[in-house]
Amino acid sequence: MPELIDLVQSCGRPISALINEIPSSVVVDTSMRYKGTFEPSQLEEKGKRLATILSFVEFESSEVLLGLAAWPERRDQYSAVREHFIGIVRGYTRGAARRYVRNHHDLPEGLSKEAVERLRQVIDPNHPENPFTSAVRFRNYVIVRLLLELGMRRGELLGIKLGDCAINSASTITLHRRPDDPEDPRPYKPATKTLPRKLRLSGELAELLYDLIMRDRREIPGVHRHPFLIVSNQDGAAMSLSNINKILTDIRTRVPGLPVELSPHLLRHTWNDEFSEEMDRKKVTPEMELKYRMYLMGWRSEDTAAIYLRRTVRRRANEVLAEMHGKLLLAPRSKE
Repeated sequence: MPELIDLVQSCGRPISALINEIPSSVVVDTSMRYKGTFEPSQLEEKGKRLATILSFVEFESSEVLLGLAAWPERRDQYSAVREHFIGIVRGYTRGAARRYVRNHHDLPEGLSKEAVERLRQVIDPNHPENPFTSAVRFRNYVIVRLLLELGMRRGELLGIKLGDCAINSASTITLHRRPDDPEDPRPYKPATKTLPRKLRLSGELAELLYDLIMRDRREIPGVHRHPFLIVSNQDGAAMSLSNINKILTDIRTRVPGLPVELSPHLLRHTWNDEFSEEMDRKKVTPEMELKYRMYLMGWRSEDTAAIYLRRTVRRRANEVLAEMHGKLLLAPRSKE
């Protein structure tokens, strides 16, 4: 327990302060030495550090747990200690997240309705303002549609393999966690931070995906070297994370009428905004909305999903307030 408390406290301190405590016998870049007074890092950063540590411990310890299958007594003892540790760290992580939410009013909003419509128009391969060459227009069109309509992360998109795509009467894409995938030749492998899940495709998106797989992708040399869906048009290599960012950067810099902050993650926020509105239209209860969002986004904890739910509550409350304003008839001020 003392080591665990030290770990939690350390996650709330600046990196420079921690480095300053390293013994002088250890070689450290002196420019990193901390010269000021102690200032704890932001609660958001503390929560992120603890969440990363928790994810690492959960993954590594699960491998140990599997290795103890032949010794039930040792396995049960290890499992109990593991769950105790995970529970404590998760409690601290949620506490940091809740305090952060109280001090920070909101997450970034997604694209406006007008910006979404503008993006959908210009990314169409046949649109005259499409900023890309004809060779990559259709591929980039499918990329933006997947990000916008399924709300996935860019790492999840680049981790999709051909076998994850089921194109049939009820088409789906399955997003997997594949750490250290031996089939992935990329030096910086896209990581799937969220839980694995199967997502339903609309009929139109399924047709686009089918055309990408059976027509466009097949014509690119070198694609047979790996099973990944999204590839470079030049050599058929699995696309990198930086290329996904570049596609969105090219769109926002070369097409008027789109926000400068356009990015893959902003499309994820946009999906969440649209999801909230759809839950309103269907009159889904907050409890079920939370569960649906957790599954579709791949979140383990309710905390992140609850942030979007609080945004929805704020929006609904302000809409009610606006209606009240319209109904209130205030007597005009008397003229003196």
